[in-house]
Amino acid sequence: MVQVLKETVRFKIVNAAEIHFARSGFRKATIKDIAQEANVSIGNVYKYYPNKKSLFEAIITPEFVEKFSRLTRNRISAFEISQKEHSPHPYLDNEAGELLHFLIENRLKAVILLARSAGTKYEDFSQQYVEAMVAQAIDRISEQHPQLEISPLLQFMLKKVLTNSVRGIVSTLEHFEDSESILKCFAAATTFHLGGITALIEWAAGNSNP
Repeated sequence: MVQVLKETVRFKIVNAAEIHFARSGFRKATIKDIAQEANVSIGNVYKYYPNKKSLFEAIITPEFVEKFSRLTRNRISAFEISQKEHSPHPYLDNEAGELLHFLIENRLKAVILLARSAGTKYEDFSQQYVEAMVAQAIDRISEQHPQLEISPLLQFMLKKVLTNSVRGIVSTLEHFEDSESILKCFAAATTFHLGGITALIEWAAGNSNP
């Protein structure tokens, strides 16, 4: 007799797996824990997903990764290194707001991709994500400040700032569940990082070789 798979059960399993992957990481999360969270038997989990890898790939899809990367690229492309360009709420404007709301809607998925994907094909994503942001940020800085020397020190500092920014994203999405708190936290972080990057560019300009 052909077994009928129920979408409601599938949803419970995927939702439980998302919680445990975000909490423990792919390597440490177990099918047993996921089954208990979903309130189904271990055997039932395997009816829907043959292994933990397939369950992970049902959550972190190529489409999700591509959209996250694209929204980030759009955000950096729209970035202006100028205090005059700042709006009262830069974290909600256009590309910045689109990225932020995407992160809120996909809170646990973002945590998994950026910090809990060791043991999967995305285990190097966070590092590659930062490196891509650094390269794009350097292009934007060069466009806006063509006379500025992009020194190894400036590149190092940009990577440090953006690495800390990604860690802050993960920490915020882990700590807060409600949209209002996440918005407030990102508002504070955006103000801090925008100010820091602007000050870094000003410092680099003042210390460039004549």
